[in-house]
This record gives sequence, C-alpha cells and structure tokens, in this order.
Amino acid sequence: MPRIPNPDQALLRHARGATPFCSKDGEPCASLPAHLDARTVHPIRSAEFRDWLTSNFYGEFEAAPPPGAYRSAIRTLEANARYGDFPTQKVDRRVSFEGDPYAPSKIILDLALDSGDLLEITSHGRQTTSNLRHCFRRSPTTLPLPDPSSQPTSQPSILRPFLNTSTDADFTRCLTWLTASLRPTGPYPILVLTGPTGSGKSFVARALRALVDPSTVPINRLPPRDHDLLKLAFHNWMLVFDLVHRMGRKMSETLCAISSGDAYEIPQPDLRNPLVFQIARPIILIAPYDETQRAWTPPRTLAARTITVDLPRLTAMKPEAYLWRKFEEIRPAAFATLCEAVSTALRRIRDIELGNVTRFPDCAAWTAAAAPALGLDESEIIEPFTTRTSIWLGADPLRDAIHALLDINPTWTGQAADLLNHLRDRIPNSTLPNTPKGLSQALDRMPGIHVARAKGTDGERSLVITKRNGASQQMATTGSPATEATS
Repeated sequence: MPRIPNPDQALLRHARGATPFCSKDGEPCASLPAHLDARTVHPIRSAEFRDWLTSNFYGEFEAAPPPGAYRSAIRTLEANARYGDFPTQKVDRRVSFEGDPYAPSKIILDLALDSGDLLEITSHGRQTTSNLRHCFRRSPTTLPLPDPSSQPTSQPSILRPFLNTSTDADFTRCLTWLTASLRPTGPYPILVLTGPTGSGKSFVARALRALVDPSTVPINRLPPRDHDLLKLAFHNWMLVFDLVHRMGRKMSETLCAISSGDAYEIPQPDLRNPLVFQIARPIILIAPYDETQRAWTPPRTLAARTITVDLPRLTAMKPEAYLWRKFEEIRPAAFATLCEAVSTALRRIRDIELGNVTRFPDCAAWTAAAAPALGLDESEIIEPFTTRTSIWLGADPLRDAIHALLDINPTWTGQAADLLNHLRDRIPNSTLPNTPKGLSQALDRMPGIHVARAKGTDGERSLVITKRNGASQQMATTGSPATEATS
C-alpha cells in the first residue's frame, strides 16, 4: 500500500479534476469530467460526488480517506465554489431554456445519455450538442430519451392507438398537456386520467411520461406528507400518482402549488441558511372509478387546475410486453414530433393573441403556437384552457344525460321545452333547470357541447345540439394497441 504523506493534501489533489461552482439557487456544486466533450454535475455534499472523490483516492492509495480529511476537502471545495473564479450557473432538471422563460429563444433538453449530449431546440429546428455550457441534475431513476436530431417527424396520430382516447377532444387534451409539459416554467395543468378498471389508465400515464421524462419508477402512490411530495418533485421533472381515491386538503394544496410553482427548502449543516429551490412540475393523477360509486370528489381549487380525460373500458387486452414493444417502435418518431411542436411554438409564440383565456393563459398561448405542428386548429387546442370540465363525468347528471342522448343520435333538434320534458323522465328534477330558458342557458355553458338556434317554418325557435369535435365518435378497435392495454 502506498504511503499517504498528508491525507488532506492528497484528497484535495484528487479533487482538482472537479470544477467547483455555485448554482443560481446557492448550492455548491462540482462539474466532473465524464468524456472528452461531456461532464456530470453533482452537489458537493451529494453521495455521487463523495463516491467519485473516494474512488480517486482509493485508486492511488488503496485506502479510504480519513473522515477528517474528507470533511476538510468538502469545506474547502464549498468555499471555492462560493468565492472562487467560476461564475454561478443555472442547474436544471430535464428541461432548461435561454432567454425569457415565457417566450424563450431556445429550449434545452437533457437526453440523459452516457455521452452527455443535450438536445437544443430553436425556432429553426433541433440539434444535439455537448453539455459543456448547460448544467442538469439527474436522479438515479432518470432514463434516457431517444435522440431525435436525425429522426423524421410523423403525424401525432401515431400516438392515438396507445392512449385509448374515445374522442377527438380527449386526444387533443393529451397532446395539449404533453406540449405544455415541455415549457420551461409553470404553471402547468394537472392531467387527470379517469376511467373504470380495465381502461388502460396506468399504461397511458406511463406512455405519456416516457415521451418527456422516462424513469425507472414512472408511477408513485401519493405520499403521506406534503414534504415527501415536494421531495419527489425535486428529483423528477414529471410526477405521476396512481390510485387517487381521496385526498386531504393539505395534499391538494401542495399539488396545486407544485403545478404552479412552490418553494422546496433543504436544511444545511454548519449553521448555514437553508437552500431554497423553486419547483414547478407537470403532474398526472390516475383516478379510477367504478360504475356504481365515485370514490373521490376533488376540492374546487384542484379541479380548477385540471385537464380531464375519461378513458373507456377496453374491449380487448394483450400483455403489456407486447404493447411496450410496439410503443418503443414509435417513441423516437413521436418524441421528434413533440420537439417539432416546441420549435413551432418558439417561432410563433410572440405572435399569438388569444384574448380572454380563463385558465393557464401562458400554457394556452404556448400550445396554440405549437398547433400547426400538431395538425390542430388553435381553437381546438386551447379548448381545455377555456372550459372548466368536471373531474368526473358522473358529477353532472345533466351533462351525462345530454352526452348519452347525443351518443344515440349525434345531432338533436327540437324545442327546449320538449328536451326538458324528455330529461325529467331520466334524471332527478333537482338537477334540472326549472324552465326551458334555464335549460337553454345551461346548455350554452356545458363543456363539449355546441348549441345553435334555428327558426322553423312556423316561426318557433329550436335548439340544434351537437358534440364538439365529433366527440361521440370512438376509435376502431381492430388491431389498435390502445384497446389492448391493461389498467
């Protein structure tokens, strides 16, 4: 075993391979060489940096560094990070940007590849580049994204067979939420996937996450404490929670705060001020129900921040191994399409004027700017932000009855009084307006419904009611992987 002349000096000599700097959040970090044109970034007090330093020391002396030498080295490196020659740098997770966060000039994505390559998206296109100018955090569960720089784009419809959406409007909501999740700053809408057992909710949630922030642990249960929820948000760009049957007020408020932007505080030793990070994350909630009982009614504040997609029960199922094999075949092209949507949004975002948008106006402008790359009209893609949809389809008997009526006949024409009498035989009168005029006004406010007025030959005015975007039309199930997914 080689003799260790001075452990403190020896350990600091091995630390010269690291470049200490301070993040803009005030955390001392170190940039470590990974390859010729790549590096990794770790907090100086992290287990990853400790292991790197210990391994270098052991490689020369075949011994562990003394605890006192290790503590001295860490304190010295932290001081160099705070007061050394290297400027502070922004350290992000998965998604970064340059310029104005609301109208950025560039979006940078961490592909989490061993080579360290990043994906830069501008208004002119996309390209992979080294990570020598941008810093990202990675957790042990982070998985790589496919490199889309040379991947041709495709139509967004290649995703539809895997999402089990029964209406055009629900598929558009998924695309809208995905595009919004690649904005570099919040607030983000919370996507709620509802449906009965056997509707493929968990598969859809994992597929959506795999397109933006793949992870070895893609789905979690809601933690018991709000601090644990914030810790999950700190270590992941996207959060997915399954089996949401009930939720306390404090947990609901924390989810709302994380979707918009919340502070996460990490205590520091040596009487230092705690580190405070601002966190805003895209979130998916999987909320199952059965046909006889709805177990969870969300608080009003949470419901106002959601985009809801109700998935129908599947008519056929196949093993998930088959489904994931098929999904992985299209994932690179689907990711390239999302990147093209981001590029389009960067090119058009400053020219978008939407007027009065009731919810998430910044997300609405972003997704509307991306609409041409998604093959959608701006009015279609901002519908989730202008309509307050209930989180449960069964929470509004009147709306359920109207949708059921239009499922039988896609267009209903008649007088409001006739429709009111028809509905009184089918749903409790307590849920109905008292007058035909009140029913007509309720229909005007109903999500997913279009109401037109027509005057008959006898001069009487009639209602013409249809579903928006062909919402009553369901996808064909033959050969469609979405109809084979499991819950």
